[in-house]
Amino acid sequence: MSQDPLAGVTQTYGTALRWAHAEEAPPPRSYSEAEQRGLVPLLGAVLRSLVERDLVIVREVEGMSPSPSDPVLTGDALHAVLKDPVNWLWSPASDRRFSLATPDAVRRHWADDACPAVDTGGFPAWDGLSRAQREVLVCAAEASGMLTGPFGIWEDLPSGSTTSSPR
Repeated sequence: MSQDPLAGVTQTYGTALRWAHAEEAPPPRSYSEAEQRGLVPLLGAVLRSLVERDLVIVREVEGMSPSPSDPVLTGDALHAVLKDPVNWLWSPASDRRFSLATPDAVRRHWADDACPAVDTGGFPAWDGLSRAQREVLVCAAEASGMLTGPFGIWEDLPSGSTTSSPR
């Protein structure tokens, strides 16, 4: 979605498999060149399918960095680029570079799905909260989420509170 380079997708794929704890995940290292080349038919087929369904755009980068004005690859040109392992391997000496992006409609759809608008109806406005309520809200929004202990706002939970997590 952010105009990532085609070169390096194989390494990203390996990292994603490790994060997902997939059985076929590579060991915690980069793929070798031979392993990357072996993935090109699989990843090329997946990418072609995404392009055919108008979910991804492949462009040839003409300048120093990807641009929406770079030419979009289609048909035989696209097939040739996705078939050639050289285009999937990162090299500072590459004569040609390619970027992956998404059409605007797809980007908007994914963003809306990933970050839906929050229905705040029924919630009090910030100005309507007491100081204690604001402190709890801020602590709950922090990455740590700690309300108690050395980084929290309370030494211990208030009486009557439970230690169970909301589900």
